Amino acid sequence: MISVILGLQFGDEGKGKITDFISRDYDDVVRFNGGSNAGHTVVINGEKFKFHLVPSGAMQSKMVILGNGMVIDPEELVSEIDLLKKSKKDIEIKISAGAHIVTKMHKCLDKREEAVRSKLNIGTTSQGIGPTYEDKYARTGIRLIDLSNKEIISNKIETIFNMKRELLKGSIYESPEERKKMVEDLFSYGNLILKYMDYTENIIYNDYRCGKNILFEGAQGGMLDIDFGIYPFVTSSNTLAGAMSTGSGFSFRKVDRVIGVFKAYTSKVGSGPFPSEIINDSTLRDLGSEYGTTTGRPRRVGWLDLPLLKYTTMVNDVDSLAITKVDVLGQLKTIKVVTKYTIDGNEIDYFPRRLEDFEKLRVEYREFPGWGSIKNQDSILSGGYEELPENMRKFLEFIEEEIGKSIDIVSLGEDRKMTITKQIFN
Repeated sequence: MISVILGLQFGDEGKGKITDFISRDYDDVVRFNGGSNAGHTVVINGEKFKFHLVPSGAMQSKMVILGNGMVIDPEELVSEIDLLKKSKKDIEIKISAGAHIVTKMHKCLDKREEAVRSKLNIGTTSQGIGPTYEDKYARTGIRLIDLSNKEIISNKIETIFNMKRELLKGSIYESPEERKKMVEDLFSYGNLILKYMDYTENIIYNDYRCGKNILFEGAQGGMLDIDFGIYPFVTSSNTLAGAMSTGSGFSFRKVDRVIGVFKAYTSKVGSGPFPSEIINDSTLRDLGSEYGTTTGRPRRVGWLDLPLLKYTTMVNDVDSLAITKVDVLGQLKTIKVVTKYTIDGNEIDYFPRRLEDFEKLRVEYREFPGWGSIKNQDSILSGGYEELPENMRKFLEFIEEEIGKSIDIVSLGEDRKMTITKQIFN
């Protein structure tokens, strides 16, 4: 079985929990995009594991692979590998030789570029992701394989500095000594992580030929895709299912199933349009503990947006859906769901690309009654879907009818065991 799992909203959909849950059925878990701006929390028997670079499926799969489409902060990676090895000593880790490296200078550039954007401020995590991808496509980036050679590291650091000299004016990186120290640090981290380096496209293909089950794990969410999200309030990479090919070297034609994860409501970190946002009421944010895994920032929170979900389901060619935090949403007395978008009184059947369209955009809602807290956990977990509260089932079935896809995984809490599935995943 070859599957792709990814988020269908603005990230933070609970992909980490769902990926961890289904990864028991896969030999390899491959992450194909993003960097340490993506936070994934996995809860196992009450214990939390927070990863930013290591794939969420690491706790159950036999091998994790960090693909060439990623941008990797070596300091963060060393820390995460240490954490992972303490919990799972036998895990096999492979990192693509072509993955690009995030430096401290990139993090400085991230903050300075954000300041220059002014009104188009994105609200980045300041983890250096954008500037690293910029250097990748400018063909000046530092790859993992480069960390074995000080001369190559130094030449690339100097090239990046000279190309970004104006942005770095007044920073510590104007000092040649500071840049030299960065070279030494990167070389040292290389000594620690190059033992995991490999030509991972070959590993993935050979495992496929041997009949192994492989899960490709995407970071962020569909609405943050640099081409199909709400530009420019997006991430710096492609987050759609098809990006697994360019981010791993494995053909999308061989994928059997695309699993789309969405939250029972919507959340967003950073700036930009948010059609279903709830203004001046933090109830849902507090109930759902909606604070960024990477930044700790309070997330913007809104109702479930079906036009958005239909759009990301389409562009990802999703086969089955997984929903999270229905336990949180059900605690509200009344629940809203966005059912349509209108501009100037006319319903639209597309997702807008012009920012000025969002200023005119209006949403229409359908209301549902809540279903309270989940009290009969044991009977639900043993009895499955039919044991869910009636109001929850009506809510889920409405979504399925509107989207045209089956919700095959329902998460009822943050712990791995608080999950029910339909027959396809049993």
